[in-house]
Amino acid sequence: MFRLRHGAAVLAVAAFAAFPAGALAARSVHRNVEHVASRALAAPVRVLVMTPPSYDTAPARRFPVLYFLHDAGGNEDVLFREGLADALDEGMREGSLPEMLVVSPRGVDTWFVDGPDGTSSYATFLTESLVPFVDARYRTIASRGGRLAAGISMGGYGALRWGLAEPGLFCAAGGLSPAIQQMCWPAVEAMPFFIRPSLKRAFGNDPVKNVLRKNDLYAMLLDDPGLAARAPFLHVRCGTEDKYRLAEIVSFFDRYLGALGVAHEVVLETGVHDWPYWRKVFPEFVRTLSTRLSFAEAVQ
Repeated sequence: MFRLRHGAAVLAVAAFAAFPAGALAARSVHRNVEHVASRALAAPVRVLVMTPPSYDTAPARRFPVLYFLHDAGGNEDVLFREGLADALDEGMREGSLPEMLVVSPRGVDTWFVDGPDGTSSYATFLTESLVPFVDARYRTIASRGGRLAAGISMGGYGALRWGLAEPGLFCAAGGLSPAIQQMCWPAVEAMPFFIRPSLKRAFGNDPVKNVLRKNDLYAMLLDDPGLAARAPFLHVRCGTEDKYRLAEIVSFFDRYLGALGVAHEVVLETGVHDWPYWRKVFPEFVRTLSTRLSFAEAVQ
């Protein structure tokens, strides 16, 4: 499904841009700092966990989980530093969002994939270490119907890739301005100079011996004919003025998913590749994903 939005979004973005980063922090959102060890990585990963408003006052209740993957220029703190956590907390308190845990792991320069040399297996960490850790330590709904994956830019790619790689884990996965260009060596070489080093560190610095195709969303769907039916619901939003021309790529991705029969929704709207746009649409982005939660399990 494809939607194109115009008009009032311009004024809304301009109004929101007047707020500096973190200006939404009117209240202190509760967060825990965790360090999650894994055999897949050389060192523990710093993870921030936001608990929902009634987590401490409803000790018998279990909650769904949103796994948030950050952008290439940020880290696990952007969820709080850029006001996203405050906006989610406000939505939960007002009832426009279901109460949920939000988990934000540090993934700087990883692109959230397993590297080519076996020394950094971040995708393995996410699935085999982080999810079990969160389910064991917090009162989660430890099932597909209680999990969402979402991310911005690099993290948007990471969330969509994670959802396709592990369709049994999530009921929905979403990317906001996701970096979903084709993953191949010519595409890497065509990237802006400041992005290429990060891609080569994550996927491999050799034109042949790399893990680009293995982690290409389009190839993942082509290589597994049954994946389209098993995939979680995919939700993508992007600004039409994105400087990396991601709107054009997202439009193609929409047609690609439709041709393969993948359940999805794509929204193109006025906006660019920056935090004013992301902060403005993030609550609605998460709300759309949350409609796919299994509320029979989530509300207890």
